[in-house]
Amino acid sequence: MKSHRGFTLIESLLVLFVVTLFIALPSIVIQDTKETLEVVHFLDHFEKNVIATQQAAITSNKKTKMIQKDTTREYYFYTETIEKLDLPEDLRASKIKTLYFNSGSGNNSSLQNLHFYWDKNKQKITYRFLFARGHYEKKITSIK
Repeated sequence: MKSHRGFTLIESLLVLFVVTLFIALPSIVIQDTKETLEVVHFLDHFEKNVIATQQAAITSNKKTKMIQKDTTREYYFYTETIEKLDLPEDLRASKIKTLYFNSGSGNNSSLQNLHFYWDKNKQKITYRFLFARGHYEKKITSIK
């Protein structure tokens, strides 16, 4: 009698399950990391664009501004060019008025607060624009 050596159906299914797990698990982790990086990338570009808009007002001696569109999903920075930033899906934002930076000094007198809500991480990121300095303070707090 001839003896065939091979895998049983259960062993084959177990190997298939393990291989699928090794392939699927990193893709789930990568998606989570991708969403977090989108938010961090947006906040970094937002801060750099605010500073660049203020500096453009100082150096060009022209008034510059930051506008939040009505949808609160788009931000436009008006300097010599127009920079657009789109809010990632994981963030929500409060509505603010147009933020102007005065020509020559870069100061603003709006005293506005812009809040970003990152529900996934249970964080509120607040940018408080300071009087007559053009700068902002960034504060991250936990939300429940």
